[in-house]
Amino acid sequence: MPDLAQIALFLNAIILPLVGGFTLLFAKFTQGEGARWAERQFFGVLLVITLVTLRTVINCEEVWLVHTTTLGTLIVASLVIPGHGTSVAI
Repeated sequence: MPDLAQIALFLNAIILPLVGGFTLLFAKFTQGEGARWAERQFFGVLLVITLVTLRTVINCEEVWLVHTTTLGTLIVASLVIPGHGTSVAI
C-alpha cells in the first residue's frame, strides 16, 4: 500500500500537469459565456502551478524539471494554440 509521500509525489508529477493541460484546452475551445469562466479557471490553475514550481525549485525537489516544463508549456501553448477570438479581418 503506497504511503502518503508517494501519493503526494504522484500528484505533483502526474496530476498537476494534466490538470493544467486540460484547463488550457478547455479555455481555448470553449465559446460564448463559458469562455470567460474557462479563462479565469485557466489563470487560477496557472497561478497555482507557478507557486508550486517556485516551491519545488526553492526546495530543490526532484520534480522541479517537470513543473518548470509544465509552466513553460502552458505559457507558450496559451499563445500558440488558436483560440475562439483569433480570426483577423483584413
